[in-house]
Amino acid sequence: MDATAQAAGIAAGALDPVAVVEAALERAHEVQLACNAFVTLRDEAALAEARAGVRPGPLGGVPIVLKDMTPTRGDRWTEGSRLFASRVAERDALIAARLKAAGAIVIGRTTTPEFAWAGRTDSPLLGVTRNPWNPAYSSGGSSGGSAVAVAAGCVALAEGSDMGGSIRIPASACGVFGLKPSLGRVPFDGGANRFDTLAHWGPLAQSCRDAALFLNVTQSQARHDIAGAPPPEDFVAALERPPAGLRVALSVDLGCYEVMPFVTAALDGAAGRLAAAGVSVEPVALAFPPEASAQWDREWAVWLAQNYGAAVQGREALLAPAVRRLIAEGREASALAVRQGEMIRTRMAQVLQPVLERYDALICPALARETPLADGPYVSPPPEISGRLRETTMTGMFNMLSRLPVLSVPVGLSPGGMPVGMQIVARPGREADALRLGSVFEPCPVPPAWRPFDWSPPDGVPTA
Repeated sequence: MDATAQAAGIAAGALDPVAVVEAALERAHEVQLACNAFVTLRDEAALAEARAGVRPGPLGGVPIVLKDMTPTRGDRWTEGSRLFASRVAERDALIAARLKAAGAIVIGRTTTPEFAWAGRTDSPLLGVTRNPWNPAYSSGGSSGGSAVAVAAGCVALAEGSDMGGSIRIPASACGVFGLKPSLGRVPFDGGANRFDTLAHWGPLAQSCRDAALFLNVTQSQARHDIAGAPPPEDFVAALERPPAGLRVALSVDLGCYEVMPFVTAALDGAAGRLAAAGVSVEPVALAFPPEASAQWDREWAVWLAQNYGAAVQGREALLAPAVRRLIAEGREASALAVRQGEMIRTRMAQVLQPVLERYDALICPALARETPLADGPYVSPPPEISGRLRETTMTGMFNMLSRLPVLSVPVGLSPGGMPVGMQIVARPGREADALRLGSVFEPCPVPPAWRPFDWSPPDGVPTA
C-alpha cells in the first residue's frame, strides 16, 4: 500500500495503526542489516505514539522516515558527521512539525553523507548505504537512506533534502518517485539562511499521489511569505485530472552531457508511454552551458562553508577529506566568482525559457550513466576533449534554476538491472503538472529480491 491507501485504511478502521507501525519497524530492521539505511529507529517512541491513538489528519497513523539532515526534537541529529555524533535536536524543523501535525508517525531517521555533500550515501560516521536492487551499488545521495526505506518497503513515504539532486539522484538509483519542489514551496528552515536558493525539502514516495499528499501538508500556507513561496494548491485534487493534452519537450543530453545509450533508450520508451497517455512529446535541441556544473560546485562549496565553517573551525580533522576540501574552497571563493553564477543562470534561462513557454514540461535523464558503485572513490570521469560533461548526475542544473519543480520518475532498468530515472521539469510553481505526468509511470518497480519479507543479506555484505 502507498501512504494514501494506508491513511484511508486506518481512518476507516480497516487497518490497525499499531500493526502498521510494527510491520514498518520489523521491515526496517531487516533492511538495516543489508543496506544500512537508518541512523536511528524509534521503536519505542513510534509504537507509543501509535498506541496512544492516531492524530487526525491526512497522514493519520502512517509511518514515515526523515533524513538525518532534518532536526526532530529529542532525537539524535548527526547530519552524517562525527562532529555531531551525539547531538540531540532541540526543535522540530518546520517540515517535520507539519508532517507530525498531519498525523504521520516517524519511525526512524535515515542516513546521509556528511552535510549531504555527495551523490552517494557514505560517511565516516554512518558508513555506506547500499542499494536494495543490488548491494554492490550505491543508493545514490544524499537522501540515500530515505530512498532505500521506500524502495525496500519499510515505509511508503519519506522526507529528503535536495541542494543539487539529493532527492532525485537516490530516487533514480532506487527506482522510486522523488520531487524537488519549486523554491519556497516547502519553507526551508534547516539552515540559518532562509533566502538560500539551492536548498529544498521534498518527498521520496511510492506514488505521485503520495508526493502530492506530502506537498499538501508541508507547503507554505503564507501567501505573502517574505522569503517567497508559490500560492498554496491542492495537489491531490490536481491529480484527478489525467495528463492527456499536456505538451512535453524531450532533451536527452541538455546539449552538454555524454549520456549512455541505455539511458537514451529508457527515455525513448518513457516518451512512448507518455504519448500513449495522450501527452504530446517532441524532441528539442538545447544548449545548456557546461560550465554551469562547475559553478554549482563552487556555490555548493560556499554553502558548506557558510553553514558549517564556524562549527568545524579547529576540528577539521574529524571531517571526511572531501568535505574538508570543499569547505576550504568555499572559504576562499570570491564574491565575484559566486555572483558569476547569475550570469550562467541567465544563459540557462535564455535557453530554457522559450521551451517552457511552448511546452508544459521538459523531460531529461536524472543520471547519465549507471548508478555508482557503493565502494571505492566517488569521482566523475574527466571531460572528453569534445567538452561534453561525463558526470553521472544531470540534476544540479535545476538547482541553479531553483524555481522550477523537478520530479524524478522510474522509467526502466539498465543492462545491469539497476533502475533508470527520468526528470520531469515543470514551469515555476507547477508541481501539479509534473505529478500528473509522473503518474503515467506508476507503480514504481519493486526490487525482485525484496518482494517477500524473508530477504536475507547475501554473503559478504557488511551489516550496520
